[in-house]
Amino acid sequence: MRTVSVDIGSTWTKAALFEIEGDNNLRLLNQAVTPTTTHHLAEGFFTCLHHLLEVANARPLLRRGDVTLKYSSSAKGGLAVAAMGLVPSITLEAAKVTAHSAGAKIAQYYAYTLTPQDIRQLEASPPDILLFAGGTDGGETRYGLNNARLLATSELDCAIVYAGNRDIQHEVQQLLARKQLTVVDNILPELDSPNPLPARQAICDIFLSRIVKGKGLDVIVDETGETPMPTPWTVYELVKLMSQHDDAWQSFMLIDMGGATTDVYSACASTLSPDTVLHGLPEPFVKRTVEGDLGMRVSAAVVGESTRALIDSLFAMQPDLHAAFYRYLNKLAACPDSLPTSPEEHRFDALLAGLCVAYASERHAGTKKAVATSAGTVDLQIGRDLTPVRKVVGSGGWLSRAATFDIHRWLKYRDLDARGNRILLPTQFDYYRDEKGLIPLLANSARLYPQAAALASIHCLTPNPR
Repeated sequence: MRTVSVDIGSTWTKAALFEIEGDNNLRLLNQAVTPTTTHHLAEGFFTCLHHLLEVANARPLLRRGDVTLKYSSSAKGGLAVAAMGLVPSITLEAAKVTAHSAGAKIAQYYAYTLTPQDIRQLEASPPDILLFAGGTDGGETRYGLNNARLLATSELDCAIVYAGNRDIQHEVQQLLARKQLTVVDNILPELDSPNPLPARQAICDIFLSRIVKGKGLDVIVDETGETPMPTPWTVYELVKLMSQHDDAWQSFMLIDMGGATTDVYSACASTLSPDTVLHGLPEPFVKRTVEGDLGMRVSAAVVGESTRALIDSLFAMQPDLHAAFYRYLNKLAACPDSLPTSPEEHRFDALLAGLCVAYASERHAGTKKAVATSAGTVDLQIGRDLTPVRKVVGSGGWLSRAATFDIHRWLKYRDLDARGNRILLPTQFDYYRDEKGLIPLLANSARLYPQAAALASIHCLTPNPR
């Protein structure tokens, strides 16, 4: 059986044709890539599909069932979610983790009581979905009810998922009856018992039923009969499958760097070294973070602002190159399909990639600092310790192609963050490239052939010598 996988990215639309052989072998037959048509995603999608299948019109093949189709999209920056919780390190953090695992990026986040300024910000830049969390079951209710009242009288027009304290579910439903409200189980019913799956599924359902409209994805749905998934959702599930199906890959990191965002995934058990105390919530075995200000093309100019301190230090004695680098970033942001045309621009691309890797990885990892207690000094850890990880994968267009990129230099470019906390990233690891750019495409195929796609994902990786 032949199956087609398409991934609509912010800059490029990629496709692959696979054939399933036996029970666990996915064989690559063909690949295609075209620029993403951001004004109407269906145009680039069908152009790519026709190139892949080498036909003038792929629709009859799909209708007859000659090939199966699975596709995903992260175009236009992906699925934007505003996260709202009570305590920043508890329910708000749980909301962020839930949204990320559902394939979303955090557009805004709020803790405690919403202010009039917060409401104005939401109204001016509405997310696709507001994930409304806060309070464990039986816990604090005042903040949640107050925020529900403020949302009820606002002009905010977006889907709202309430996943907070169950004690006020009924009141929240009444207050937000005129909004696009979905109520699910609390994402944190007890402090040590995260429950992200109902909210995660609700976010996905809303994406499928509402958000595909208006971006050209609805045309693809109508003509193919297939619905898309958020690309990060499918990759998240693939990372989980890879970890489950090969003991050598039980623990690893995946850095997926695109034109608009840099996503970091890690499969890793939560561990604490001796004399270390965890502060905050325990993290899931598979974790995803996404950085909307770190991307190789669409977000290039924003990278220049987010990482300015490091850029200034790198070019401290080279003011001309400093200015040239910023001109290059602005050029990429204005023309996202631009490719480097000179040795200098190739060096600038490598630097841009390094900045994205460095900052995205640091934000993903946990930190540790020494604190004095009555029992003596202990280490306080926030987030996960990734120092035991021995495998790192680079994916996304630029990282997939860059055979000489020294990721070891950038993954942990400094030991301590700005607050003096130790950054818990791996220092001794083997680096692999998704050389053919198959990871997001195999992630789609995993919806049909989970074990075969997981094994193919591992086998397609190219070891990069140091």
